Amino acid sequence: MKKGVIAAIILAGVILVVGGFLLFGKISPEGNNAGEIKTILHKDFRASINSDWEEIEVSGINLYLPQNTSQEDDRAEAIVIISTPLQGNNQTLDQILEQGIENSKIIMPDFELTENINYNNGKITGKEIKFTGTQQRIKRNGDQFFGIKNNILYSVTYTCPSDSCNYDSVFRTVIESFEPV
Repeated sequence: MKKGVIAAIILAGVILVVGGFLLFGKISPEGNNAGEIKTILHKDFRASINSDWEEIEVSGINLYLPQNTSQEDDRAEAIVIISTPLQGNNQTLDQILEQGIENSKIIMPDFELTENINYNNGKITGKEIKFTGTQQRIKRNGDQFFGIKNNILYSVTYTCPSDSCNYDSVFRTVIESFEPV
């Protein structure tokens, strides 16, 4: 795995813990199993995703890539799921979002929050944000859900190059089915 991609994945995790998010993106064909759904089971959460998506776990960060997509591709579209214990931190989601915005502006000077709404899928309540910004000289769109349950901060983030976002429906499936366990 390229150092830049590993750094981007770790950066995504660190930014969320302190408050914000980004990652990386690419176009990839949907594959033969695009209509089939599988359940992702982890110690902290469960969710549904297209069965042809590959899962890569790096330092507690769960990265999901469309079939035939390399994590070394700077334009790879991706979904990242992170769960982070808050350990006595009493910050609200709005405070976490504000910290994330400030940190994201340092990393991406052109960072722009384009949408900020409350979101509830019946299993967890939180925020859904949409944003844009440039990373590795690529303008990206991002869509992120984050919420707190049982003193754990959960985040599901989808990022893609602004000119080729093909998997919003996969992201919607993941956040609509997302459930802390």
